[in-house]
Amino acid sequence: MRLEIVRNADAPREVVWSVLTTWERQPEWMLDAKEVHVLTPARTGEGVTIRCPTNLLGLTVQDVMRVTGWDEHRRLEVTHLGRIITGSGAFELEDRPEGGTRVTWWEEVDPPLGAFGEWGASTFVRPVLRRVFGRSLGNLVTLAEAEAAATDA
Repeated sequence: MRLEIVRNADAPREVVWSVLTTWERQPEWMLDAKEVHVLTPARTGEGVTIRCPTNLLGLTVQDVMRVTGWDEHRRLEVTHLGRIITGSGAFELEDRPEGGTRVTWWEEVDPPLGAFGEWGASTFVRPVLRRVFGRSLGNLVTLAEAEAAATDA
């Protein structure tokens, strides 16, 4: 199941990237994230692994992610390694011609139970996740815009 959300931020890519990759801040903007723990000594680049207790439809699951793509200020890709949440996702940041940053967040989740799980996820879970991810990405944009405004002041 693929889900993609796009928002525009009136903030430079560097600021959006900073908010995005300050791992412990993710619960400030990501609605379903309860907390984030960095499991590796490295905090930047490919190989960083984090654990995020996540609210998944009312249940807390451990979402373990490893960074599999890192293009500073442009692209952050992760692979979900948990028993419940598997698949991949990415944040892609692009300069907008009129200024600011276009932020794209996509996830490709592998639902359990084969074709039946895919149908259930597409029919029932995707609409819920679209709302949650949309609000979360809006929160990320709001935080980045506030940080950009504070540095301009």
